[in-house]
Formats: sequence, structure tokens, C-alpha cells
Amino acid sequence: MTPLRPFTQAWADALRAAVNGDAGYRAAASGWAWPVALVLEPAPHLDYADETAVELVLEHGQCTAARQLDPTAVTAPFVLRAPYGVWKRLVRGTLDPLMAVGLRHVKVQGSLTTLLAHAGVAKALIACARTVPVHFPDEQP
Repeated sequence: MTPLRPFTQAWADALRAAVNGDAGYRAAASGWAWPVALVLEPAPHLDYADETAVELVLEHGQCTAARQLDPTAVTAPFVLRAPYGVWKRLVRGTLDPLMAVGLRHVKVQGSLTTLLAHAGVAKALIACARTVPVHFPDEQP
């Protein structure tokens, strides 16, 4: 698969496929039934002039929909917002998702209590994202 630019519809589709093909995610997320939005803060120097979001409809270990959209259109009860460098470190595996939330590198909208009670889901979701071939704009091809 050709590496994909993160936070595009193609990347969202590949992330959905990765989630749906991952037995570890299915097991970790069997009790999770809420949509989640991942929001990338603007990075104009990397051709992300405005915030952009990927909304994932996650239901009991499956991703039933994934779409790239303007953050103002997000309806998910859980929104995770971070700058480009944080998302890159999460996807590359150099930053733990729970550490990122705890250090407030990732801003959370929604119940932090619920999110922390399902910490394994967040880790499994990021593990799925790490399996998607990705090309970050500030890296050499």
C-alpha cells in the first residue's frame, strides 16, 4: 500500500480497515460504543491550513464509519485534539496515548473518566493507526 497523508479520507478509510481487521482491538473495545473524533490543529507550513478531523464511529470492537471532515461538523461525544507533532509521535510510536493525555499534549472533550476507564481502547486504536502506511509531510519520501 502506498503511504497515505494523515487526516485525509484515504487515511481514515485505511484506519477503519485496520481497526476492523485487528483482533486485539476487537477484544479491547468490546465494551466501547461511542464515536471518537481525532482533530489535527492547523499546521500551515505542512499544508494543513485549517483544523481537520477524522471521525470514527466505534461500536463494540468495530469501526462502522470513518470520515474526514471539518471539526465544526464533528458530532462525536469524544474529541481528541492535538498539534501535528503530537499526532506524528503517537502514530510513530514514540509517545504513549495515555501519557499524551496526562501531559495535556492531547486535549480531550468528553468524559475523561469514561476515556480513562477504557484506556485499553485508546492504546489499541493507536496501535491500529501505527499499522497504516503513512507519509508525514515533513519527512523524506
